[in-house]
Amino acid sequence: MTEDDPAVPAPARRAPVRRYGLWFLIPLVAGIAVLCVFSWEWREGLKYQRILVDGARFLPVQQLFTLAAVPPTSTLYSIDLYDVRARLLTQPFVKSAVINRQFPGTLHVNIVERVPIAAVNAGQLWYVDEEGTMLPYLQAPVRLDLPVISGCGDFPGIHPGERGDNPQLMEAIGLLQTAQAIDSSMYHFLSEVNMSSGKDIILYSTDVGVPIIFGRGDAAKKLLRLQAFWGDFVKSNNAARLRYVDLRFEDQVVVKWLNDDQQSGKM
Repeated sequence: MTEDDPAVPAPARRAPVRRYGLWFLIPLVAGIAVLCVFSWEWREGLKYQRILVDGARFLPVQQLFTLAAVPPTSTLYSIDLYDVRARLLTQPFVKSAVINRQFPGTLHVNIVERVPIAAVNAGQLWYVDEEGTMLPYLQAPVRLDLPVISGCGDFPGIHPGERGDNPQLMEAIGLLQTAQAIDSSMYHFLSEVNMSSGKDIILYSTDVGVPIIFGRGDAAKKLLRLQAFWGDFVKSNNAARLRYVDLRFEDQVVVKWLNDDQQSGKM
């Protein structure tokens, strides 16, 4: 039996495909395009209304507004967020800044500030953070109760926001970080860390201004010994009579009381 055989039925004719879906798709796409145009025009017409700053503890918010320098007549999407961020980062206290737009007209700025760990007396008064970044003196909205680092020498040519490349400074910062790790009260007990230009470190307390000869090395061990000694002996023996404390000896504290040589010795 062949195809030419009249007994073979002819192939059925295919019915024409009706493309109804295409007629629905065209207006749908057109509608979406119109919505996109209207939404773009609406977005571009949004007016900048205000700037909102989070994370500012030391810096006055008004100073950050001034640094951001956003023209009040701007539209929200005409503001270059990269430029605003770059201007904020010129303030040495600003460690990082993240900026977002919020409808209908707000610029939201979230900053992370550098936190001073001490003031530095180096020809002029600086602040310094735990990374050694030198910060300018600042009239902060909150009180900065910081110990002073001295005896590191000057920092010629340094600019705010730059790191103080000074081994004495970094050692002093490390000592203060150790004090913070032991106890916040131990950190606030220290009013000054004098690096003595590379010689024995001298500490001064907030209680009495007598020298505490700290020496070098074993910071954690010495600070714990100092804390125990101060609580056990000094507070019960009129701190005003104290002449000096020496922590340079292994496992002991050498102390001298004012006008009483007989009480000098190892504690």
